[in-house]
Amino acid sequence: MFSKIAAAFGLTKSEDREVTEVINIYDAVLAHQAWKKRLVEYLDGRSKEDLQPSKICKDDLCVLGKWIYSGGKTQFGEQPTFVKLVDEHAKFHVNAAQVVEAHQEGKEELAREILAGSFEEQSRRTVNCLARLNALVEEHNQKLENK
Repeated sequence: MFSKIAAAFGLTKSEDREVTEVINIYDAVLAHQAWKKRLVEYLDGRSKEDLQPSKICKDDLCVLGKWIYSGGKTQFGEQPTFVKLVDEHAKFHVNAAQVVEAHQEGKEELAREILAGSFEEQSRRTVNCLARLNALVEEHNQKLENK
């Protein structure tokens, strides 16, 4: 998927390899989708993870976030779809942190409400942004092929 994005935005083969070595978008999607399972296990007391809201809320610590604020920003920073991805991804991390924070404060019902509501929505929006970025690239590539 990312090689199509790179080609559409005029990256050379070398730049494409450099970016794909930093991030695999498919893996980033899977990692963010796995957060729900991690949070459910945490809320159910089946997790041994030491989840800290102060770290979870930071959107630049995961693989996708590191890419967003480095190579992604450099290559795609002006693209509206990328800008939307940055915003939705940050909100995703805030919502994940809110789930953990509510649980740690003994607000179990609130934690599950956030998980099923705003967290789920932000997860969906983040993944949709990645899909839209890919769709724009597909459209761009189709136009190039038809010329």
